[in-house]
Amino acid sequence: METLLKYVLAEKAERLGDNLRTVTVDTPVAEAISTMCEANIGCVLVTEQGRLAGILAERDVMCRIGNTGKNPTDLKVGEVMNTKVLGVSPSITVEEALVQCTDRRVRHLPVVEDNKLLGLLSIGDLVRYVVKDKERTIADLVDYMFGHQIEI
Repeated sequence: METLLKYVLAEKAERLGDNLRTVTVDTPVAEAISTMCEANIGCVLVTEQGRLAGILAERDVMCRIGNTGKNPTDLKVGEVMNTKVLGVSPSITVEEALVQCTDRRVRHLPVVEDNKLLGLLSIGDLVRYVVKDKERTIADLVDYMFGHQIEI
């Protein structure tokens, strides 16, 4: 599959609108959790002075806060976020992005170009695109074999 991430981002924006949620390193963790719950998302990107500084995911909340007994209201996102977040280029393919998710053992990939955050793709977004592509391929093959189109 040779589809570039920039096209997947554009399709996602068309389908969902601008749904990118960010917080700053100084945001209280409780507020970040509320943001994730209200938007029904698994993570928020963390920015500092307009640049990607990290990511706060559900797993970070559970592992770095849940077992400590600390109050999320007393903690700032910068204290518990994952700073080992690496952005991917919008010019890589969906297949390459899936390999990145698997190799890094992550579910979310920030898409960055020239130090500018363009968006966020989840492994679900990528799998959705693969499934749609396979459905189109199947429809094309059925059309070729039987001379008619099927609805997908």
